[in-house]
Amino acid sequence: MSNTIITSHNEMTEGLFGMVILWLLEVLPILDTNNIDVSTLKWDISTINYGSIFPQLLEYNSKYIHPNTYNAECNVMKLADIRTKYRQYVLGDDFAAINKLFFKYFKIPSQLEEAANIFDLSEFVGIHFRGTDKTIDTNMNEPLSKSDFYIIVDSYIKAHNISKVFLATDEADVFEYLKNKHKQVNFIRARQLNSNLFWRGNNDVTRNGKEAMVDMLCLSKCKIVLKISSALSSFSKLINPNLNIYRINALKMFADIPYFPDAYIPLLEKSEHYSEECNRIIDKVQRNDWSKTHKQNFNNFYYVPR
Repeated sequence: MSNTIITSHNEMTEGLFGMVILWLLEVLPILDTNNIDVSTLKWDISTINYGSIFPQLLEYNSKYIHPNTYNAECNVMKLADIRTKYRQYVLGDDFAAINKLFFKYFKIPSQLEEAANIFDLSEFVGIHFRGTDKTIDTNMNEPLSKSDFYIIVDSYIKAHNISKVFLATDEADVFEYLKNKHKQVNFIRARQLNSNLFWRGNNDVTRNGKEAMVDMLCLSKCKIVLKISSALSSFSKLINPNLNIYRINALKMFADIPYFPDAYIPLLEKSEHYSEECNRIIDKVQRNDWSKTHKQNFNNFYYVPR
C-alpha cells in the first residue's frame, strides 16, 4: 500500500501552537472521515520559526520516512490543499475525544516527555504568562499587562495558600518578580532564561520549539493551571483532558468558529477572597470574551462540519 505524505514547507509563519499544531489538528477530522490509513500516513512539515516539526517536535504512529525517500508510489498532498479543497470541521470542547483523535495520529517524542518528567508537578499550580505581543494585542485578546497579571497572581497565591508553582514564561523578569515577592513559594521553571525572549527571530529554531513543547507538557502535569490567553498553555488541556485550567483574560478572536483550544478554556472567576483591585482587573480583562455572545452555539461537542 502506498504512503500518503502531507507536506507544508515554510507556509506557517505564526506560533507553534497557535498555527502549526492547530492546523495539523484541524485536518485530522478530514483524514478521519475519509478513512485515511494511519499506518500509511507520513508528514513532511517544515516551518521558519521551528524548523522541521517531525520527528523533532511531534512523531506519528508509523515509521518515519525522510522526505528524500519519496517515490512514485507516494501520494503527496499539500496541507494547504487539504485545508481548502475538502470539507472543513469545527473542533469542539470535548477534550477527551479530541485527545484520542490527536494521539491516533501523533506521538510526543520521548526526549520531550523525559524532559517534562524531570519534575513531579502533581501538587504544583501551573502559571503561564506569555508577554511581548500578548500584552498589547487588542484584536485577538483583551491585553493583560504585567502589573495587572502580578496583582491577579498575588491574590490567587494568597487566597489559595499556594506553596508550589511551575511557571511557564518567555520573560525572565516575571520569574524573578514572583520568586522575590513570594519567598515562601517554591517556584520552578523548565526554561533557562537569561533575558526576555520571543519566538520570532530566535536563531535556534529547533530549541525554541522544544522549549515551548516542554513548557506545555509540564503545564499538562500540574494540579491546576492559571493562564493568560495563549494557545501554548491551552494545548495542555488537550494533552490532559482532566486538567483544571482557567484563562485570566478575554479571548476576542471569533470569525465564524471559536479559536481552538483557547476559546474553550473557562475564565477565572472572581472571588471574595481576592483583593478588590484583583476583582476589578478580572472584570476589566474579561470583557468582550467570545463566550459572552457565542458560547451557546458551540458547547459540548467533538467536531462538526463547518
